[in-house]
Amino acid sequence: MEFDFALILMGHLVGDYLLQSKEMALRKTELGLKGFAWCFLHSMVYALTVCVFLWSFDGWVLALVFMTHFPLDRWSLASKWLRLIRGRDFVKAVESKDKFREVDIAFSCLVYAVADNTMHLVLMYYLLRII
Repeated sequence: MEFDFALILMGHLVGDYLLQSKEMALRKTELGLKGFAWCFLHSMVYALTVCVFLWSFDGWVLALVFMTHFPLDRWSLASKWLRLIRGRDFVKAVESKDKFREVDIAFSCLVYAVADNTMHLVLMYYLLRII
């Protein structure tokens, strides 16, 4: 079963941005069961949204979309990747005393969002190609 990347992208954007509340975004990485529950809820809404855009209600597709999303969000793997490659770091930008601190914060947020989206889309695209 081949999926159209444009449909994957639209499902991703709606599920990760339009349907993710501020509380989901802030609490999904909290330690413990509450953080797990928030990330589970967000990832399930996300997976269902992508499946609606793909017009696929196959349980395997839902599971694969969920499994590509949950770990990336739960453990904020884009942040870990950026630290590993010594890329932009939001925490360092906030703590900076540099006169361009605000620009650094904004740019760090943008770089994080691009890294996170890239990870989600690449992983989901290749996993969905195998089914």
